[in-house]
Amino acid sequence: MKPSDTSGLEAENARLRARVAELEAAMGRPPADRSSLYRLTDAAPWGVLVTDLEGRIQYANPALKRWLHMAGPATGAHFETALHRPLATQLLPALAEARAGHQTFLEAKVADVAGDLRHVRLQVTPRAAGAMGITGFVVTVYDVTEWTRALEAVQEKEAWFDRVNAVAPSAYHVFDFVTGRAFWVSGRIDAVYDISPEDMMALRPAEVRDLIHPDDRHRIDTHMKALGALPDGTVAEFEIRARRRDGTYRWLLVRAVAFERDAGGRIVKALSSASDIDERRRADERQALLINELNHRVKNTLAAVQSIARQSLRRDRDPQEMGEIFTARLISLSAAHNVLTRESWEGAGLREIIEVAMAPFDASRIAVKGPDVRLGARAALAMAMALHELATNAAKYGALSNEAGHVSLTWRARRETGQALLELEWRETGGPVVTPPTRQGFGSRLLTQGVRGDLNGVADLSFEPGGLVCRITAPLEATPPLHLS
Repeated sequence: MKPSDTSGLEAENARLRARVAELEAAMGRPPADRSSLYRLTDAAPWGVLVTDLEGRIQYANPALKRWLHMAGPATGAHFETALHRPLATQLLPALAEARAGHQTFLEAKVADVAGDLRHVRLQVTPRAAGAMGITGFVVTVYDVTEWTRALEAVQEKEAWFDRVNAVAPSAYHVFDFVTGRAFWVSGRIDAVYDISPEDMMALRPAEVRDLIHPDDRHRIDTHMKALGALPDGTVAEFEIRARRRDGTYRWLLVRAVAFERDAGGRIVKALSSASDIDERRRADERQALLINELNHRVKNTLAAVQSIARQSLRRDRDPQEMGEIFTARLISLSAAHNVLTRESWEGAGLREIIEVAMAPFDASRIAVKGPDVRLGARAALAMAMALHELATNAAKYGALSNEAGHVSLTWRARRETGQALLELEWRETGGPVVTPPTRQGFGSRLLTQGVRGDLNGVADLSFEPGGLVCRITAPLEATPPLHLS
């Protein structure tokens, strides 16, 4: 916003024009009348110079002599010799215009008696005397040094503000509550609101309000109403969503302060800044979601560890054996967690789960075959623990407990009555002769209960003479890269 208030200077010019008119009229009066008017002009704070058509000085008031340090009477001297050469040179074109009957204005710089540079504004008016036409000129000189310096100071501050605003992440604007429009906006308004400063200034009240998300408009109303009751300098801060050109909304942090009040103390204008915090808001939401998810996973993990500990650490078992069993199960659980962490806990491929579950065992004796199938996080953990129990049992009592046994691990995905199903088979061969157990151990319970609870499926254990066979059937979401037969 550039300063444009020159009302003081215009008022002074109006007074000058009135004086000039009086001087012009006086030049047609008898000398006594002109002398009386000159005495009035002698007290004027601005400079007055009256010349004839040739440029000879007929009158110069004290203010002009003081500014231009003119020594002694100037009457009769030509203005080119009486005035400073630079100023006289600038006056020549203006006098030529005045000879043609045109009033002209110009600005110049002159050094005063003390040698200080002064800014002056000159008005050159042709002087006419009836039928004689133009007979001379009246030059009025007004010292605008203080006004010019004030203007330069404002412009310097504005230039400084423009430089700051160019690198500031926020957009600034002054809103006029009387008109319901933007009174002033900064250049950053385009980056934050996705609208040009010119378009923002042209928006009608309803259009300005339409930029704000319908659910957030009450926040502006509430905070602006509260701001009116707060002391000057108190900042109201709130978050809103603003609509962009493509129709999407972004979160903004708005900080507003009273900028101007009327006689009754009501806010007329408010200055506010707006910063784009959309990424921060989304990051906060993601963080909250992650914290909740982490809390959920930690609780589930602790519950799993507690269950493993309760079933592993039995009184009828050797302490060293209990420690080994407990450690192995925790390692299997940890390996599955590592796979899910790499996948941001969005799920894992069944083949990768099998690889990490079988890693502690002799992989050369385990044949794996099946299509690409992806499991959810919970299902992946349950499958990893189930496979660990099967492999551990095989290493102790089954096909992996001797040198000749092998394990075949196959699976497929099929559709039944619109439901995608996973069918997995663990088949042992070449191991010791298998006899059905007299009771169900923790491994079997972990396997069957985990499949039922976390996979919503069924685990069927068959103790055949040639080796243990475990068949797992569970629902499966048909998401890529699942291939159904």
